[in-house]
Amino acid sequence: MHILLVDDHDLFRRGLVSALQELCPKISISEADSLASVRSQIASLEHSLDLVLLDYELPDGHGTTLLKELRQSYPLLPIAMLSAHEHHELMRQTIDMGALGFIPKSTSTPILIVAIQLILSGGTYIPPSLTSCIQQSTINTPPATLYNQLTPRQKEVLHLLRKGLSNKEIGRSLDITDATVKAHATAIFKSHGVNSRSKLLAMKDH
Repeated sequence: MHILLVDDHDLFRRGLVSALQELCPKISISEADSLASVRSQIASLEHSLDLVLLDYELPDGHGTTLLKELRQSYPLLPIAMLSAHEHHELMRQTIDMGALGFIPKSTSTPILIVAIQLILSGGTYIPPSLTSCIQQSTINTPPATLYNQLTPRQKEVLHLLRKGLSNKEIGRSLDITDATVKAHATAIFKSHGVNSRSKLLAMKDH
């Protein structure tokens, strides 16, 4: 497992690296301390990375700026936001922007490991304090708006999901891998506030 840890506080970064490697010795961790350092490293690291842990506050800008850039350039790269702030609106914003998790810096290391495992398995980590906020946001969002938030490829995958095709059949139809289909499906589930194909199909067609 290869993680890119982006944080400008040396003590926090070193402590987290040490704790992660102690609990999970097979983890390989690259480090960056600014938006600029990530931009200079990401092209060479892209194909080896399993996850980016991205701090919200960096010396040359907000992590959300980089989150937006990475989502556009590397749409399948899992990214989770780290933050000392636990504001509901900030957490909801980062999830809406495509982060697969929001991890407060107060999170214990064992829980952080669980969060990482959840994200790498295709899930989304949301701290308990945000769960009700995310659910209410999804309830209040019109179905057409949820659909329009998807990328063109995700809309194609959604169309084929609704036709009852399996991931393998969708992959053959769109000439993409099963893993890519799963990544798109996970993003679709997250955007619609569900966690399974059956729950998605139970929703009203868009």
